[in-house]
Amino acid sequence: MKKLFLISVISLFAIVGYAQNRSMPDKTDAKFWEAIQTKRIAFFTDNIGLTSAEAQQFWPIYNAFDKERQDLMGKRKMLEKKLEENKTGLSDAEYRKIANDFVATHMEDARLTESYNTKYLKILPAEKVCKLYRAERKFREYLMHEFRENKGDKKEK
Repeated sequence: MKKLFLISVISLFAIVGYAQNRSMPDKTDAKFWEAIQTKRIAFFTDNIGLTSAEAQQFWPIYNAFDKERQDLMGKRKMLEKKLEENKTGLSDAEYRKIANDFVATHMEDARLTESYNTKYLKILPAEKVCKLYRAERKFREYLMHEFRENKGDKKEK
């Protein structure tokens, strides 16, 4: 009887865990990222007030910027992973190198932003470039809000 009860409980947890995993978006799924990209295009176009001619020039430049920024974020994640894997097994010199490499990625991000700012100003009025920076922040907030709401919906179910 105890074995049957134990098997039933384990099965129930397995089913619930599987169902929860099925409802969470797979961040490696191309459709997930396509949906975010589609939302971003609409959000930015609306918040910046891009004309169709401006959008044609803007999006290839912004997408190149975003790719380079994602590459930098990937470098930071690798540094964080290195720290996580070696919580206490690194020397002071190794920690210093990781700390310096981490700061270097932030400095490179700043140089990248400065470089692309110049490119944006060549194709858009300064007001719209400023709206771009605000739209980036607002879009991140929108995604976080959406994530929290979806996570809350799953807790209620």
